[in-house]
Amino acid sequence: MGEKIKRYGLWMFFGVLAVLGLLPIDSTAQVKKSHEYGEVVLDKMVKNKGQMPVVFRHWNHRAKHSCRLCHVDIEFEMAGETEIMEEDNKDGRYCGTCHNGKESFDISECSKCHPKDTNDAKEKERRAKRAFFEFKKNMPNANYGNKIDWNQAEAAGTIVVKDYIEGVTFDSENKVSNLRDEPIAPKLPGLPGIIFSHKLHVAWNGCGMCHPEPFALETGKTEMSMKEITEGKFCGICHGSVAFPLNDCNNCHSTPVSQ
Repeated sequence: MGEKIKRYGLWMFFGVLAVLGLLPIDSTAQVKKSHEYGEVVLDKMVKNKGQMPVVFRHWNHRAKHSCRLCHVDIEFEMAGETEIMEEDNKDGRYCGTCHNGKESFDISECSKCHPKDTNDAKEKERRAKRAFFEFKKNMPNANYGNKIDWNQAEAAGTIVVKDYIEGVTFDSENKVSNLRDEPIAPKLPGLPGIIFSHKLHVAWNGCGMCHPEPFALETGKTEMSMKEITEGKFCGICHGSVAFPLNDCNNCHSTPVSQ
């Protein structure tokens, strides 16, 4: 009962902030279904070519590989902004780093990702939905996003996250590893305190995805607000698009209310 009251109180608090205009409300935003959460439409290079875009599904990639591997080592920009050319993939860059017939299916099997028409795109969507729910059967549950607790799955060994590709990744011995928990006091009174876990973030992101941008190396040096986070800055870069969304408040605000 106490946990329910705590969760309800937190929701009420954020509701009041939204009404007062301290948190942004996008009336046009649609809540994605669990199997769609984390999808990125890669249409940057096909908009003017009359081709169908590729839908990148994070869930079936993060089940095997770390975020750091793709966004640092392989150099994918966030939110599908990378200009991916066919020759890049054929030369073993971007998608071609893994889609080489060894790590995953070969890049020459174009039709697995590129739909030929609208009907094919819908069929790919149906197949992906079925595959997602089949995969989810063996995964620990969460309340929001795609409703999978990825941290618990990684910690329990339900999934094994690969963070190394030969010829692309530096030796893991040369990586800095900070595993400490860091308490952060909320700026607004009445909110539960925050525990930032370096261990959980390092498992997926390493250090280079967060430092020195958007977060300064020194604790407490980065000025940020909940409004900025809900606008997709700082923590909101990942939390709300791929990592658990911001409406899962208690995942961050997890300690007793600060006095």
